[in-house]
Amino acid sequence: MKIAKVFWISGSILVNVTVVAYIWLQSGAPARFAERMEYMNSNWNEYGYHWRAEFLLMSLIAIGAFYFAVRFRDAGWSIVTLGQVITLATYPIMLGGYRNTPLEMSTAANQIVTVTSVFGQSLFYFGLVWIYFYDELFPNWLRTLSVIFAGVFSLAFFGVFLELWDFKQMMIIGPIGIILNFINAYYGMKLE
Repeated sequence: MKIAKVFWISGSILVNVTVVAYIWLQSGAPARFAERMEYMNSNWNEYGYHWRAEFLLMSLIAIGAFYFAVRFRDAGWSIVTLGQVITLATYPIMLGGYRNTPLEMSTAANQIVTVTSVFGQSLFYFGLVWIYFYDELFPNWLRTLSVIFAGVFSLAFFGVFLELWDFKQMMIIGPIGIILNFINAYYGMKLE
């Protein structure tokens, strides 16, 4: 239990660093996809290390969630785990499909990564809604806030999956995700 908690807590906190790092990396990237791929390749060390670090942190979160799903026999944790595993499938595609590849290949890789990651993250956050809705560890105000934040993110990612909006429109709610990651870490500390 202790190692699962350490994985869940550390992954949930440190993934915020990768979110901020990605925003910083993308701040200098051109808007057009072809030019963005050239920029990414010219800054591959930063992007490659970023995705490797995020891959590791997301794996820690998945391992913690899997342990909790088995230990607590809880459908919410199972959904969180499934969402993370689906999302994890995108990292090898980014690491292998973007670096020095023809534009057609990187375009295809990007489309696969986008649809896979937004679906996985939609499931991840839906699982959190389930967990927090039935939670008895948090005070009511924090439980309610957690359900709302996770619900907003689940719907937002699902909206991107359905092509109702895109990631740029989701940036508006980005700070909520960072707060929710800290809430997730705090929840991990309370689990017994």
